[in-house]
Order: sequence, then C-alpha cells, then structure tokens
Amino acid sequence: MGPVVHQIGTKSPLYEKSLVIRNDVLRKPLNLNIYDEDLSDEEDQIHFVLEKDNQILGTVSLVANYKKNTGKLRQMATIAEVRGDGYGRMLVQKLEKYAVNNEMKTVVLHARHYAIGFYQKMGYTISSETFEEVGIKHVVMQKELH
Repeated sequence: MGPVVHQIGTKSPLYEKSLVIRNDVLRKPLNLNIYDEDLSDEEDQIHFVLEKDNQILGTVSLVANYKKNTGKLRQMATIAEVRGDGYGRMLVQKLEKYAVNNEMKTVVLHARHYAIGFYQKMGYTISSETFEEVGIKHVVMQKELH
C-alpha cells in the first residue's frame, strides 16, 4: 500500500507515534525532550501523519487561524530514512488543502535554516530577518494559498 496522510487528534494512538518522531528529529539533536514540554495547547491544533506499511514516517501540525485567515505550520518532521522521497511535500500539501478548505488564505511557519530550501520549493517566501529559536537560526516564511 502506498503512503497515506491521515488527520488525527491528540487522543489517537498515532499522535503518540508522531511525538516519538518529533522528539527524535526536532528535539534530541538540540538536547531537548518533547516530553518535558507542555503540550496541552496541541489539543486545539490539527495534526497530520503520513503512514506507509503500518509505519508513521512523518508528521506536521497546523495552528488553525493563528491570525485572521492565517494558519501556522509547525512541528514538520520526517524520519531520516525517507527524506527526499516526497513525503514531507505530501504532508505540507495535505495541510495546505485543509487550510484552504477552512478559509485560511495564508500559511506561515518558522523554518530552521537548513529547511529553507525545502519550503522555498513548496512556494514559501522568507518574510523576516533571521532569529534564534530553540538555540538555532530560523526565519519566518509564508505562502499565500489559492
């Protein structure tokens, strides 16, 4: 079976699996632990996971209506073994489709410096100076949805 992107809630067992990926990809390299964080606000977010052959390969979350008609993409992560296979693109496209279907006109995100090229290929543009977040360089990027 090919890869499928699912929308999930925080009560889903797939959410727990997405936390493992987020911790491994986004937190451990920075000597942080996602399980030390307050995740209670995630109940109000929209979460997506990419599943293939009963394995979760990636995840992304959306803060719906972060600002008026604007969603915020956050916590984008795919496991190292599948980077470059198009799964990150599939996750972002599903998130953008959800945003459009829910009357959001723009998606913003804080991109780590090494992910800027990925988001530029997806049509995002840099809209801020470089700043530091969780100890590494980021920029704000955004995309107008059609």
